[in-house]
Amino acid sequence: MLYLIYNVGENMNEKRNKIMLVVLLVALIIIIIVLSYAAFRFLGEGQRENVITSGTLKLNLTEGNTINLVDTYPLTDSDGLALDGYDFTLENTGTATADYVIYLDDIEITSPDVKLDEMYLKYSLDKNDSVGTAEYLETLGEDGSRILDQGTLTSNETNSYVLRVWPTVEIDGDFGGQVWKGKLRITGEQTR
Repeated sequence: MLYLIYNVGENMNEKRNKIMLVVLLVALIIIIIVLSYAAFRFLGEGQRENVITSGTLKLNLTEGNTINLVDTYPLTDSDGLALDGYDFTLENTGTATADYVIYLDDIEITSPDVKLDEMYLKYSLDKNDSVGTAEYLETLGEDGSRILDQGTLTSNETNSYVLRVWPTVEIDGDFGGQVWKGKLRITGEQTR
């Protein structure tokens, strides 16, 4: 009988050891899972600025003749379209494609000069092989938002322009001693 008690006690210790081993294995698996999750879930705020560069954007503006509407006289559309005009090119010498917008802004006229009203002015814009038509300058909209042209230039692509501006004979008025000045403004943004 003593032998049976000893056997029962030995079976209980084995069961207890097996249960402890299973509990330890489960605990170890849970710890591994928690640590793995924490390692992949960690978030930290960086102290450095991160910059991603996918190419370079360079828009070069090459200007030629100037637009000079001082001491000029009214012209018909056919005479205005025959003017030499203001030559300029826009070239993307970078490696990235660029969207661009070309604006025609007013330059402030200082005293004693008097500004020529835009309702007396017409313009045309030739682009590459396309010949522009005569339009009133005021049809471009308000100063600061007058868009002459917009589009996309791929790397190493160039657009050539000729801008003509002239006082028109179609509107009655005295132009004597009046001046108009303008400047080109170009904005560009890398697209790809």
